[in-house]
Amino acid sequence: MTKPREKTREELTAEIEDSKKKIRQYENREKMLRQKLSREERRTRSHRLIVRGAVFESIVPEAKTMTDEEAADLLRLALTGEEARAYLKKRAENGNAG
Repeated sequence: MTKPREKTREELTAEIEDSKKKIRQYENREKMLRQKLSREERRTRSHRLIVRGAVFESIVPEAKTMTDEEAADLLRLALTGEEARAYLKKRAENGNAG
């Protein structure tokens, strides 16, 4: 068997620089993908909030003319009632079972 040729200092330095360049490229790609994921998560959350707001306004048309504080107070009152708490408790129990 022949012994592999030893690389020169210049070849090794070039390999190191090439590897560093590839690492920077991968890190940049990771950063871009994280930003893309973050944008997608924000878009999804915004869509969900818009849909839920529309549902709220369809159930309570008066909500369209309420201030944010009034709407929040109404939701707080509605969600702290016995029926709402029972519904949320039941939903939580079913969610943990599945």
